[in-house]
Amino acid sequence: MQEEEDQFDFKKFKKLTINHQTLEGTDLIKFCLSQKEEYLQSIGHFLEQWMNDDQMITVQTSGSTGQPKSMKVEKKHMLMSAANTANYFNFQKHQTALLSLPVSYIAGKMMVVRALYSGLHLICIPPSSEPLKSIDKGFVIDFAPFTPMQMHEVETSYNIKTILLGGAAVDNDLEKKCQKLNAAIYHGYGMTETLSHIALRRVNGNQASKAYQALNGIHFSMDERSCLIIHASFLNQVIVTNDVVELLDEKNFIWKGRVDFVINSGGIKLFPEEIEKKMSALIQSNFFIGSLPDTKLGEKLCLFIEAEPLDNDSINKMKEEMVNILEKYEMPKNIYFLPSFSYTSSGKIKRKESQEMIKISLQ
Repeated sequence: MQEEEDQFDFKKFKKLTINHQTLEGTDLIKFCLSQKEEYLQSIGHFLEQWMNDDQMITVQTSGSTGQPKSMKVEKKHMLMSAANTANYFNFQKHQTALLSLPVSYIAGKMMVVRALYSGLHLICIPPSSEPLKSIDKGFVIDFAPFTPMQMHEVETSYNIKTILLGGAAVDNDLEKKCQKLNAAIYHGYGMTETLSHIALRRVNGNQASKAYQALNGIHFSMDERSCLIIHASFLNQVIVTNDVVELLDEKNFIWKGRVDFVINSGGIKLFPEEIEKKMSALIQSNFFIGSLPDTKLGEKLCLFIEAEPLDNDSINKMKEEMVNILEKYEMPKNIYFLPSFSYTSSGKIKRKESQEMIKISLQ
């Protein structure tokens, strides 16, 4: 037990190589805070919190499943999570890791902690939808976490060894694109409460799989709603999620969708995220599958598109294409257009609020 306490004592992790500068303690904080770039200053503010005497640190949830909220987590647990990732990907000291995510959320914070824990050389660039635009093509990056939105802009990955996707689902279009890239690409499952990913699946290559595999010290069970329950050795409590899964065994599962979004149409349960994945190549605008009340079905499945309304010919053509890729019960009963969806601060669509806009317009 004492050995574990020593291994994950946050006070021992104050040294970081950042943008080719190796600094420690207050010198590291001063360097980040003295930079004119806001994203580097943000890292400095996080490091101030990391290096104070408090055992806990405040993190912010994304608000994708409710109101964004602050929560306190143990720094020791963040290091345990970082160790899990380091062991899985076999991090070595001085390997390069790209940080193109904001440190205001857990993914960015954990990338800094991983660099502190493993002695990685952290290359920090402004968070943007085109993360590799400012990177020299001859510069080798060992590890790069991206959101799926960022990954859509990655045209070549010959200078990146491993890519970790997170923060949103990977649609069919992106899944196909990943097969053509030579980097080893993984998709992580996790949330703020689990301190980033606690399970991973390979997206491309011979080991590609739909199933997520638990990292070390983690196992799963399922509740009566078929929602995933997470048991992690580095967390103080069991986490009951709202994610509907197909549980293969205590270490592996296939994600189906959010229980909050499941549509019960005429007694048939439909998973919007699965339908959206099939439709991703058809619609260029932002869209989602939702529902509206229906006297006969209870809920009718609908397609919501963030765009100006299309003409009838374009809509009919879209419906013809849907028939080829969707099951009978997955076909939208109605298509609605909104000039603008409601979004969370992290850029995720607020489905219920956006649906309410349509309900109000139909009254």
